[in-house]
Amino acid sequence: MDVLATSPTAPELQSPFAGFAGLSADPVDAGERPQPTTGVVLDSPFGSGLHAEEPEAGEDALTELLGELADDEFEDAVAQLVDDAAAAHLQGETAWSAKEGSQAGLQSWAESLAEQSDRLLDGITARLEHEDLTAMPARDLDALLESLAPALEPVGAREVVFEQFLGGLLKKAGSLVKGVVKIAKKGISAVSKILPIGILLKKLGGLVRPLLARVIKSAMNRLPAAVRPIAEQIAKKLGVAGAAATANAPAGATGTSDAEPSAASQLAGEFDRNVVGLLLAPDEIAADGVLAEAAADAEADTPDPIGELDAARRELGRRLTELPAGSYPKPEIQQFLPVVAAALPLIKLGVKIIGRQRVVDFIAERIADLLRTMVGPGPAKQIARPIVDVGMKLIGLEVPPETETDVAGEALAATVETTARRALALPAAVQDDRLLLDAAVQQFFAEGAAAHLPGRLLRADLPERESEHESGVWVLMPRTAAPRYRFLKYTRPFEIQVSRPVARAVPWSDGGTLESHLLDRGVRQWPTIAEAHLYEMLPGGHLGHLRYDDTLRGVAGEEEGIADEVAPLTPEIAGLLLGEPGLGRSAPGRGGAARPGAAPGRRFVRLRPKGHAAGRRAGRAAGPRARVGVHLDSAATPPRLRVALRLSERQAQEMLDLLTRAEGPDLPGALRKVQQVHQRSLVSRLTDQLVKRSVLTDATAARAAAEQLSTAVDTGLSAMLQGQTAQLTEAVRDPAQGLTIKLVFEGVTRESLQGTPPEPTVTVTPGWRSGG
Repeated sequence: MDVLATSPTAPELQSPFAGFAGLSADPVDAGERPQPTTGVVLDSPFGSGLHAEEPEAGEDALTELLGELADDEFEDAVAQLVDDAAAAHLQGETAWSAKEGSQAGLQSWAESLAEQSDRLLDGITARLEHEDLTAMPARDLDALLESLAPALEPVGAREVVFEQFLGGLLKKAGSLVKGVVKIAKKGISAVSKILPIGILLKKLGGLVRPLLARVIKSAMNRLPAAVRPIAEQIAKKLGVAGAAATANAPAGATGTSDAEPSAASQLAGEFDRNVVGLLLAPDEIAADGVLAEAAADAEADTPDPIGELDAARRELGRRLTELPAGSYPKPEIQQFLPVVAAALPLIKLGVKIIGRQRVVDFIAERIADLLRTMVGPGPAKQIARPIVDVGMKLIGLEVPPETETDVAGEALAATVETTARRALALPAAVQDDRLLLDAAVQQFFAEGAAAHLPGRLLRADLPERESEHESGVWVLMPRTAAPRYRFLKYTRPFEIQVSRPVARAVPWSDGGTLESHLLDRGVRQWPTIAEAHLYEMLPGGHLGHLRYDDTLRGVAGEEEGIADEVAPLTPEIAGLLLGEPGLGRSAPGRGGAARPGAAPGRRFVRLRPKGHAAGRRAGRAAGPRARVGVHLDSAATPPRLRVALRLSERQAQEMLDLLTRAEGPDLPGALRKVQQVHQRSLVSRLTDQLVKRSVLTDATAARAAAEQLSTAVDTGLSAMLQGQTAQLTEAVRDPAQGLTIKLVFEGVTRESLQGTPPEPTVTVTPGWRSGG
């Protein structure tokens, strides 16, 4: 039953605000509030039990190739490119009056990376053109492809970000070559002719520029919610329906979460589908068609919902502070809600609210009920003064008296936006039940008010208060880019004392811990003093935008990748570090993957050691961010699992000291040093790969197998330390920063995982290497 449509009256919601002089509770010309209009949701006549067609010839091989192309580290590399471009775009928008200047800078950035990609692929082509790859044994082919890794020689100021992308591109090229060989050997009837390797690799390079064009659009928040699966279209023409169906799944999807993929996941997944499209192309004309369609999609005009939200947020704030005191602001909120919905493609609200205007009207009505005592010039002054005096001045932000009212409007608009974003995302069953919706809106509004408005305006007994003290509020940032706000910052920096046990218990964004992060930053004495800065992402926000925190400009670390400097602020971490669990927000896991997502509403902490260690680095190597890399190569014969453990220069030197002590090597200490790199994330990464590659579909069985493999990793490390000390010492003393220990397990199949895992082959190389 549609309770929302049939309830006769709307009960009064409890306001989170404390009453005080100057705020009138009596609406001016409020009139009778209309009830939401009745709506009927029609049932679809189509059943959900459609039978899948029988697999087409070649489906397994092409599906396998698409799975092999999917790579978490390539997705992370694309995400880093998006962050880097987003930061450059925001900086350009602030520095130049003309948007063309900012976009020209991004085009130059992309062209530099595209040229390096061309050189890399040209080198691979020259190396392979005289080889008979179809006659080469699988093991020799793998060895040949791995030998191409030294071709990576990143140059330029952005070498860390570029190096990871080039490493991922190298792996894509290797997967494409192996896919060609496999399909040629199997003689798949759907593919009548495969283009020569050299031509395919040249065409692969042609996909890089469209990808980078999409990266720039994503950084500018102009990426459509859905991308066109080019490989699916070609596969259908060739009758390979199964591969097309698989192409719809985003790269990196495990089937274990119903969350929408990130922009980076969509971009990486589309790139993989286009690679399969090249492989399926029967001739150069068809391959050029794949490139042309990729380029056309990348250059297509796209809407700017985040820009519209920027403008609507400012307009709502202005209206709420200019209306007569106590006005009923439902019309203003009604206009604002659809703009909020359009800016949230991750939950597809634009589709969700079509035909549900009555729900939007009801949510607007209830927010207006709760907000009306705070509307008007008088309340605006009382809202703005504590935000400015107690909040923004604490973080070094000066607000001229004539613009203080703007601060109040921003706080009110942010409260409305937070409430609306969460209410519009509720399931339809909740939205249709008036009591459930009332309860949800009241809770969301109270939490939003507690986050954005000064504590003195709130009821003392309000359970939604984030802190027991009036210590700070969340303000829109960066101020220099107004109104293009991309994140919120908490106006109270925390100076905290971090003990080593606490640091060891706090997971960090690179798969390590806060302890390893601080040690790599130069901390040597415990407990250490650090300054914590808190952030919350807005729609359109990327981690790269956090580089432009107005309150930290010019301090050490701005030149580094911001994702290295922040970690998700969960209630557990907020409780451990700050003693304020209410400031944290739960963040979904990624199966052990390092890079945190920047979804709207997600909170992060940036920790900066103070004193002698502030701003210092202890040899963090350029390359992939994750300290642990895992990749299951199901296309290899036999299937091969690669585990890469990456030690910072500090960790490598400490291990070397333990191995070369004058009184004799401390092998147990050295082993523990390496185990610290993987102990938090290896099992979850292995579990994710086993499920993702469909080696073990049951999560419990996959975790049990992952635990066995983790033990086998430790066994391999033990053997390495006892038998490869000279190789290890040479690698540590190499000028390259950091160290990579790679363990390769041959023959990782469902059957082999039922017993004892195979013993790994262990190699040690200087520097941080891309790829699992």
